[in-house]
Amino acid sequence: MTQARGLITLVTLMVVGVQFAVFTQWRFAGAVIMLVWLWPVALGLTGLTSLAVFAGLLAGLLFDAQSATPFGLSAVVGVFLAYGASRLGKEGVGDLDSAALWVTPAIAAAAGFLAPLLFVIGGAFVLNFSLWRGSLLDSMLVNTVAFLLLARPMTRVALAVSSSAIRARR
Repeated sequence: MTQARGLITLVTLMVVGVQFAVFTQWRFAGAVIMLVWLWPVALGLTGLTSLAVFAGLLAGLLFDAQSATPFGLSAVVGVFLAYGASRLGKEGVGDLDSAALWVTPAIAAAAGFLAPLLFVIGGAFVLNFSLWRGSLLDSMLVNTVAFLLLARPMTRVALAVSSSAIRARR
């Protein structure tokens, strides 16, 4: 399990690096594409709950440590999305090999739609109302489209990493 977490940590660090180097710089309709939330969803669809939740927690904490968001809020959203996706992954709904081609992108798009909403609602719980200043609907729609388009490549990476992680457990 330690080797599997080490591999997930390495890939998560790369995802966070790409988030800051590329995706945080691009703004579509004033919204940022949150790759750090797509990664735990993609990993969760492989059915490895503990590793997906770990990746969501790590990616969220690393992102929050470098941005002006409430510390831990992105991690909470990542953990929530990872757990939900892993439940679907364990049921075989988001199975990359036997499900219909559109299922994985549809699940990711739903996660992209819900993630900004969860983030803003979570911000209200920690009494940070500055998260409302941008257009929530724009952020939801931008992340929905981005997650829809990036779901297949990201889940292929997650599948390769998870199969390596499963081999590392044995």
